[in-house]
Amino acid sequence: MGRTMRMRFAKPLYVPLGVALALTVSGCAVTSSASTPPTTMKMTIGYTAIGAAYSDLYICQDQGIFKKNGLDVKITLLNSSSQLVAALMSNSVQIGVGATTSTAAGAMNLKGVDLRYIALPINRYYLEMWGKKSVEPGDGLKGKKIGLSSPGSLGDAAVDSYVKSKGWSEDDVQKIFLKSTPAEVSALENGAVDAIVTQPPTGTKTREKGFKKVMDFTDLPAAANAYTVKSNYLDANKKAVSAFTKSEAQCLALLHNNKALAVKSIMKHSGVDNKALAEYSYDFFNPLWAKTPTVDPALVHDAFAATVAKGVGTMPKNTSEFVDNSYVDKLTKSGFINSLYH
Repeated sequence: MGRTMRMRFAKPLYVPLGVALALTVSGCAVTSSASTPPTTMKMTIGYTAIGAAYSDLYICQDQGIFKKNGLDVKITLLNSSSQLVAALMSNSVQIGVGATTSTAAGAMNLKGVDLRYIALPINRYYLEMWGKKSVEPGDGLKGKKIGLSSPGSLGDAAVDSYVKSKGWSEDDVQKIFLKSTPAEVSALENGAVDAIVTQPPTGTKTREKGFKKVMDFTDLPAAANAYTVKSNYLDANKKAVSAFTKSEAQCLALLHNNKALAVKSIMKHSGVDNKALAEYSYDFFNPLWAKTPTVDPALVHDAFAATVAKGVGTMPKNTSEFVDNSYVDKLTKSGFINSLYH
C-alpha cells in the first residue's frame, strides 16, 4: 500500500542468441518451462523497433496513462521481432508487440506456446522503402538488393506480401538481412544495398543524404503490430490486461486528438530532433492508427499462412483461437472508446 506506481523505459533487452535461434527452427523441442508470474499490476512491454509506429506506447509513458490506470509499466526495446516469443516465454516481457508473422512461427513450432493477440493498433504494413535515386517501384525493384533487419521481421513480411501481390518469384528481389534498422541505414549509405525498408522516421532521415522515397506498403493489409500475451498470463492477470487495453484505447485517442503531444513524444523516443521529420511521421501514421484496436482474425490467419508458406510450421486448424478481442469488445460495447472522441 502506498507504493508509487511509475512508468519506466528500459535499456534494450537482448535475448540470448541461442534462445532466439531456437524459436525460428521448425520442430524444436523448446518448451515453456518458465512459471507464470503471480497476479500483478506490474508488467514489462516489449517492442521491436525504434520508430513512430509505437507512438501509442511513447505517449502512454509521457502522459502517465498506464499509471492512471493502476499499472506499473516498463517499456523495453527488443533487438528484433524474432526475439519477441523468446522474451514472452522467458517472462522477460509480459506483453509484446511486433510482427505477427514472427509470433506465429513461435506459436506453431514450440511446445507449450499458447499465445493470444489482444489488440491491433495498425492493420496495414506501416513501412516505407527508401533508396537510391535510380530505384523505381514496381518492376524497377527486380534484381535490387533490399536491406532488411532480420528474417521474420515486419519488413521481411512486407516485401513478401508485395512480391506476392505482383505475382513475382521470391527470387525477383534480393533480400539482405542486416540485423537492425541502424545497420540498414548504414548499408544504404555505403552502397551495400539499393534500398531499405523501415518505418518513419528512420528511413525518412536518409533524404538528407540524397536518397528518395521509393514507395510505401500501406495499401497491403496486415496484422502488423498485434499486442501479444501468453494465455496463462492472460488467465492469471485479467485485471492488468484490462487496464492495459483501456490504456491503449486512451493512448490511441490521444494520438488522434492531440498532434502536438504526439509529435513531442515521437521526437523524444524515435531518435529525431527535427520537428519536420516528426510531423512527417505523425502525418504518415495518423490515418493508420486505429480508434478501436480490434484484432482482425482474417489478418492473423494470413500471418500464419504466410509463415507456413515459407516452410515454417504446420497450419493450425483454427487460427482464430489465438485471438482474444473480449477486452477491446468490452470497451466498445460500454461506449468508452466512443466517448474518447466526443
